[in-house]
Amino acid sequence: MTSADPFGDAGSARAVTVVIPARNAAATLGAQLAALDRQTGDIQFNVIVVDNGSTDGTGALAAAHVSPRYSLRVVHEPVAGTNSARNAGIALVDNGMVLLCDADDEVSPQWVSELVAAWTPGTWVAGIVDYTPLNSARTRLQWGAAARSAGVTPEPFVDWTFSCNCGFDRAMWADIGGFDATLSGVGGDDTEFFMRAYAAGYRQRWAPEALVAYRLRAGVRNMCRQRYRQGRNQVRVASRSAASAALAPGRGATVRSLTWLLLATPRYLFTAARRYQWLGAACGHVGRLVGYRAVDA
Repeated sequence: MTSADPFGDAGSARAVTVVIPARNAAATLGAQLAALDRQTGDIQFNVIVVDNGSTDGTGALAAAHVSPRYSLRVVHEPVAGTNSARNAGIALVDNGMVLLCDADDEVSPQWVSELVAAWTPGTWVAGIVDYTPLNSARTRLQWGAAARSAGVTPEPFVDWTFSCNCGFDRAMWADIGGFDATLSGVGGDDTEFFMRAYAAGYRQRWAPEALVAYRLRAGVRNMCRQRYRQGRNQVRVASRSAASAALAPGRGATVRSLTWLLLATPRYLFTAARRYQWLGAACGHVGRLVGYRAVDA
């Protein structure tokens, strides 16, 4: 971890920049920008929207947005991938604190001020996601989502930070080499970044009042596809991390878990919640097996 702190004490004034990666987000980005318009408190901040090769007018929509609360810059990153877009936006920040949110969610009015207040030198800050405002009861059931995420830090450490609701100083991003662009768009692409930050000596701090209304992908097919991708990426991330056992079970454990799940199928047929749980778990196990095969190749 870099010993010099470019911002001085945690309470001192420092530049704050919100970076939003956006790919084909014209249907939702306006609501996120409007949510940032409504930020309370006296924290001054800027916004960078990274148009990641959109074909639906996302960049033009962002450029047309005029805010009374912040200045907005739109940049274009042609290399597809959320991590590529994050890196492109953060690279334009000269110094100060970077806050990340997504183009399809909506931040709470106190989001900026709560994340900034929680940050201290040598840390990154993580907020809570709220699954209720933007998702139907059926979608939450399909995902097995509670009302809100839990602000818990496991020991030994495994990252539970949501990259749609977090903040860190730009120096930390540079110190650990930025986000891994080869993991972009495969689910859990942010986990490796924060695990690397932890290994470098940085520590997570929770900001429980920094809320983001999180949009789940509706539909069983979308849930299954995402669980599969998350399982596959757990293996990819684990193969690069010293905490591999905590990030993903071994191949043998995955085979045993999938076998048990298949044998226990009748137990999961009686309620919709249990059927969705079975589907999500099965897709995650299959994704991990495919991930192990890819790592071996």
